[in-house]
Amino acid sequence: MIGFAVASAAAVLGAGVHTLVGSRRVVAPLLKARDLTPPSRWLMFLCWHAVSVLLAVLAAGFAWAAWSAQARDIGLMLTALAAALALLTLYVAVRAGFRPWRLPPFVLFSLMAAAGGWSLLT
Repeated sequence: MIGFAVASAAAVLGAGVHTLVGSRRVVAPLLKARDLTPPSRWLMFLCWHAVSVLLAVLAAGFAWAAWSAQARDIGLMLTALAAALALLTLYVAVRAGFRPWRLPPFVLFSLMAAAGGWSLLT
């Protein structure tokens, strides 16, 4: 159960950084960008906030799994989701020519998946 608590804490930290820092550094310039069409700009805005909601749900779900043995299935599902998101981020990083460990989402989702896996194996 400690792994689920670690995954929850990582999601809380990620949500905080994403919301507080990212909103100023990413969302504000995004909405001002005139080299994107309005539908593209607003779709990216929607995706940004969808990730905020996703991180909050991951944090709450992993916390629940850490607190209650009856929520182990939730922990399993969220661990699989975090692993899938880590793989998706890895794919995007490789495709873009980035080093994946330099992308916060890759590190965050990998940490959540590893911590969740730890709880599932113990």
